[in-house]
Amino acid sequence: MVKVIIVTTKTCPYCPPAKNLWRELKKEHNFEYEEVDASTPEGQKLAKKFNIRSVPTTIIDDRIAFIGVPPKEKAIEAVKGD
Repeated sequence: MVKVIIVTTKTCPYCPPAKNLWRELKKEHNFEYEEVDASTPEGQKLAKKFNIRSVPTTIIDDRIAFIGVPPKEKAIEAVKGD
């Protein structure tokens, strides 16, 4: 199953729309979904592992797929595995 992790911060103006997009897609498509705050220990670990410099960053199946708010069509393609 596809695993989506979105790394965000509380102060980022682009993070809420990105989280909303992934939450909506989760209702329509079957994939694992997790939101991680970059300021938490888990978020720091992901930031170091993937060299994350800006948020929101979407990690899909252990690789960075999107930085910023992805276009809905591209996000759907990513979770469908096409």
